Amino acid sequence: MTKRTECTGGGPKLDNGNCTNPGPDGLPVQCVGIWATDKHHYLRQYIGATRSVRKKFLGPGKGGAAFIDIFAGPGMVRVRDTGDIHPGSPLIALQHREAPFSKLVFADREPANVAALQARTASDAARVKIIPGDSNANIDKIASQIPEYGLNIALVDPFALSALKFRTLERLGRLPRMDLIIHFPTGDIKRNVKQNENTRQWLTEALGTDSWMTTFTSMKDIGRLIELFKEQLSSLGYGSMSVPSEPIKNNKNLPLYYLVYASKNPRGDAIWKSITKNKPTGQRGMGW
Repeated sequence: MTKRTECTGGGPKLDNGNCTNPGPDGLPVQCVGIWATDKHHYLRQYIGATRSVRKKFLGPGKGGAAFIDIFAGPGMVRVRDTGDIHPGSPLIALQHREAPFSKLVFADREPANVAALQARTASDAARVKIIPGDSNANIDKIASQIPEYGLNIALVDPFALSALKFRTLERLGRLPRMDLIIHFPTGDIKRNVKQNENTRQWLTEALGTDSWMTTFTSMKDIGRLIELFKEQLSSLGYGSMSVPSEPIKNNKNLPLYYLVYASKNPRGDAIWKSITKNKPTGQRGMGW
């Protein structure tokens, strides 16, 4: 496999996003920018803030509560600039002990990541289901593992715009209680949409409509794309139009992508608004 982009402590980054050098446990770790820790901050806060309502769904005959990560990676990350190693989103959810999830469903297309997840979740194997392969192609299989009447949270954190498919969100949205935290890749769109025909097709597939072509006339309209994305989610029963989306910014303070939150319950919206008032740096801010 081709090696590229040097990662502090991890050596050259592989094409699958992992470091050449493994983590302390000898398993693959994903090379990430420091901004990934902001995303993980919001995820931890949300999982923690929903513990009391989740508790009502735990126990025999109560429906259950699942965490779903359809682009899970190997479970551990190394910050490219510092070499620091942290739990990735699958382990953040797995290790949460206050009203712990009754089911965790992880999916990834990379065999190395699947093997790493299997090893890192072995102690909790009874709660974990790992599905290898393309998550968009396997979405029915993934959905079949989710408690139908449970309280569920899905993280949709694709590696590129090409992997974000509205039809996948639509399938997840059929479940009555399915909150979504979605990586909407505005940076990828800005860089490529005007020059790349594939990017335009991928954007249509991500939004579930080609109506963006009449509203997105300049890079200043990027907020309109997020609004359109929320409108599309509302067609699935999500009522989170007024919930700000959180910018995840690079070292130059420029947004790389936004975390778009969607819930069918106003209480979920209120919790997300509450946990995102204070940013990872302690600064207050607003998103679309």
